[in-house]
Amino acid sequence: MKILHDLDELAQHNPPDQKLVLTIGAYDGVHIAHRALIAGVVMRARELGGRAVVITFDPHPDLVLRPQSQLVLLTDLTDKTALISELSVDFLVIQPFTPDFTKLSPETFVEKLLGGGDVCEVHLGEDFRFGYKAQGTVERLREEGQARGFQVRTLASLEVDGQLVSSTAIRKLIAEGNVAQANRWLARAHSLKGVIVQGFQRGRILGFPTANMAVSTQFAVPSNGVYATVTTILSENVSRHSVTNIGVRPTFDNGVRSVETFIFDFDQDIYGQTIRVEFIQKLRDEQKFAGLDAIKAQLAQDVIQARAALGTAGR
Repeated sequence: MKILHDLDELAQHNPPDQKLVLTIGAYDGVHIAHRALIAGVVMRARELGGRAVVITFDPHPDLVLRPQSQLVLLTDLTDKTALISELSVDFLVIQPFTPDFTKLSPETFVEKLLGGGDVCEVHLGEDFRFGYKAQGTVERLREEGQARGFQVRTLASLEVDGQLVSSTAIRKLIAEGNVAQANRWLARAHSLKGVIVQGFQRGRILGFPTANMAVSTQFAVPSNGVYATVTTILSENVSRHSVTNIGVRPTFDNGVRSVETFIFDFDQDIYGQTIRVEFIQKLRDEQKFAGLDAIKAQLAQDVIQARAALGTAGR
């Protein structure tokens, strides 16, 4: 997959007579509905002997258009790029979503879209909007296609068990702690990345030393509680089973929300290293305990439950 950083670059890398099948969207999370849309683009490109192009944006459009919305993301650009690269796409265009870009008229947006070569099809979600103040609609783009010789195809919204799959719905599931359902819609485990920082070191005193991860508030953090997780130290690219607590440590009245992970059968100094924590299943809500002995007893139970959830009871 060739990664480009502006729509204008597409013409430089694609022969003018090479057919292009495009799709456009924020694609935060690259969930199962996104994957279905992209798979359709790839299939049509192969049928036509052309190339499949995914156009996405950085930053997410809502962060520019509605900064007051306090949007949290499911994936950063690195992860989104990696996930799209798994889908046999030929070109990924990461279009900078700048204030100037938001001012493009629908007509200018279409001109920019067509500038990369012989665009024969554009595949979109039914609610796609484009151009200044979102004046462009799918129907308007379809009219442009009829005049300019390309087709517009839309994919109906995906429902699973009567529920609409969307990035917004997945963010809500994660905020509620329902990571198991979110993971089904993501087709993978939701994860957070962060650098290990110095904590209060109470876990070591309790016999459960934890890695305290600094997490950006820009990303979707599950609700407070204890989770069965899988942790990867990115410099090693080795995954280990773990249990993760998210919360404010009410027993100690710290009040500062943290993400702390106890990695099974592991005792290395990893301060300053970046880890990824994948959330598999919520085990319980955060709770306040009477003292250290009660905490230790519960942590031991948490580890047993996490091992069972992760299929590692014998480890």
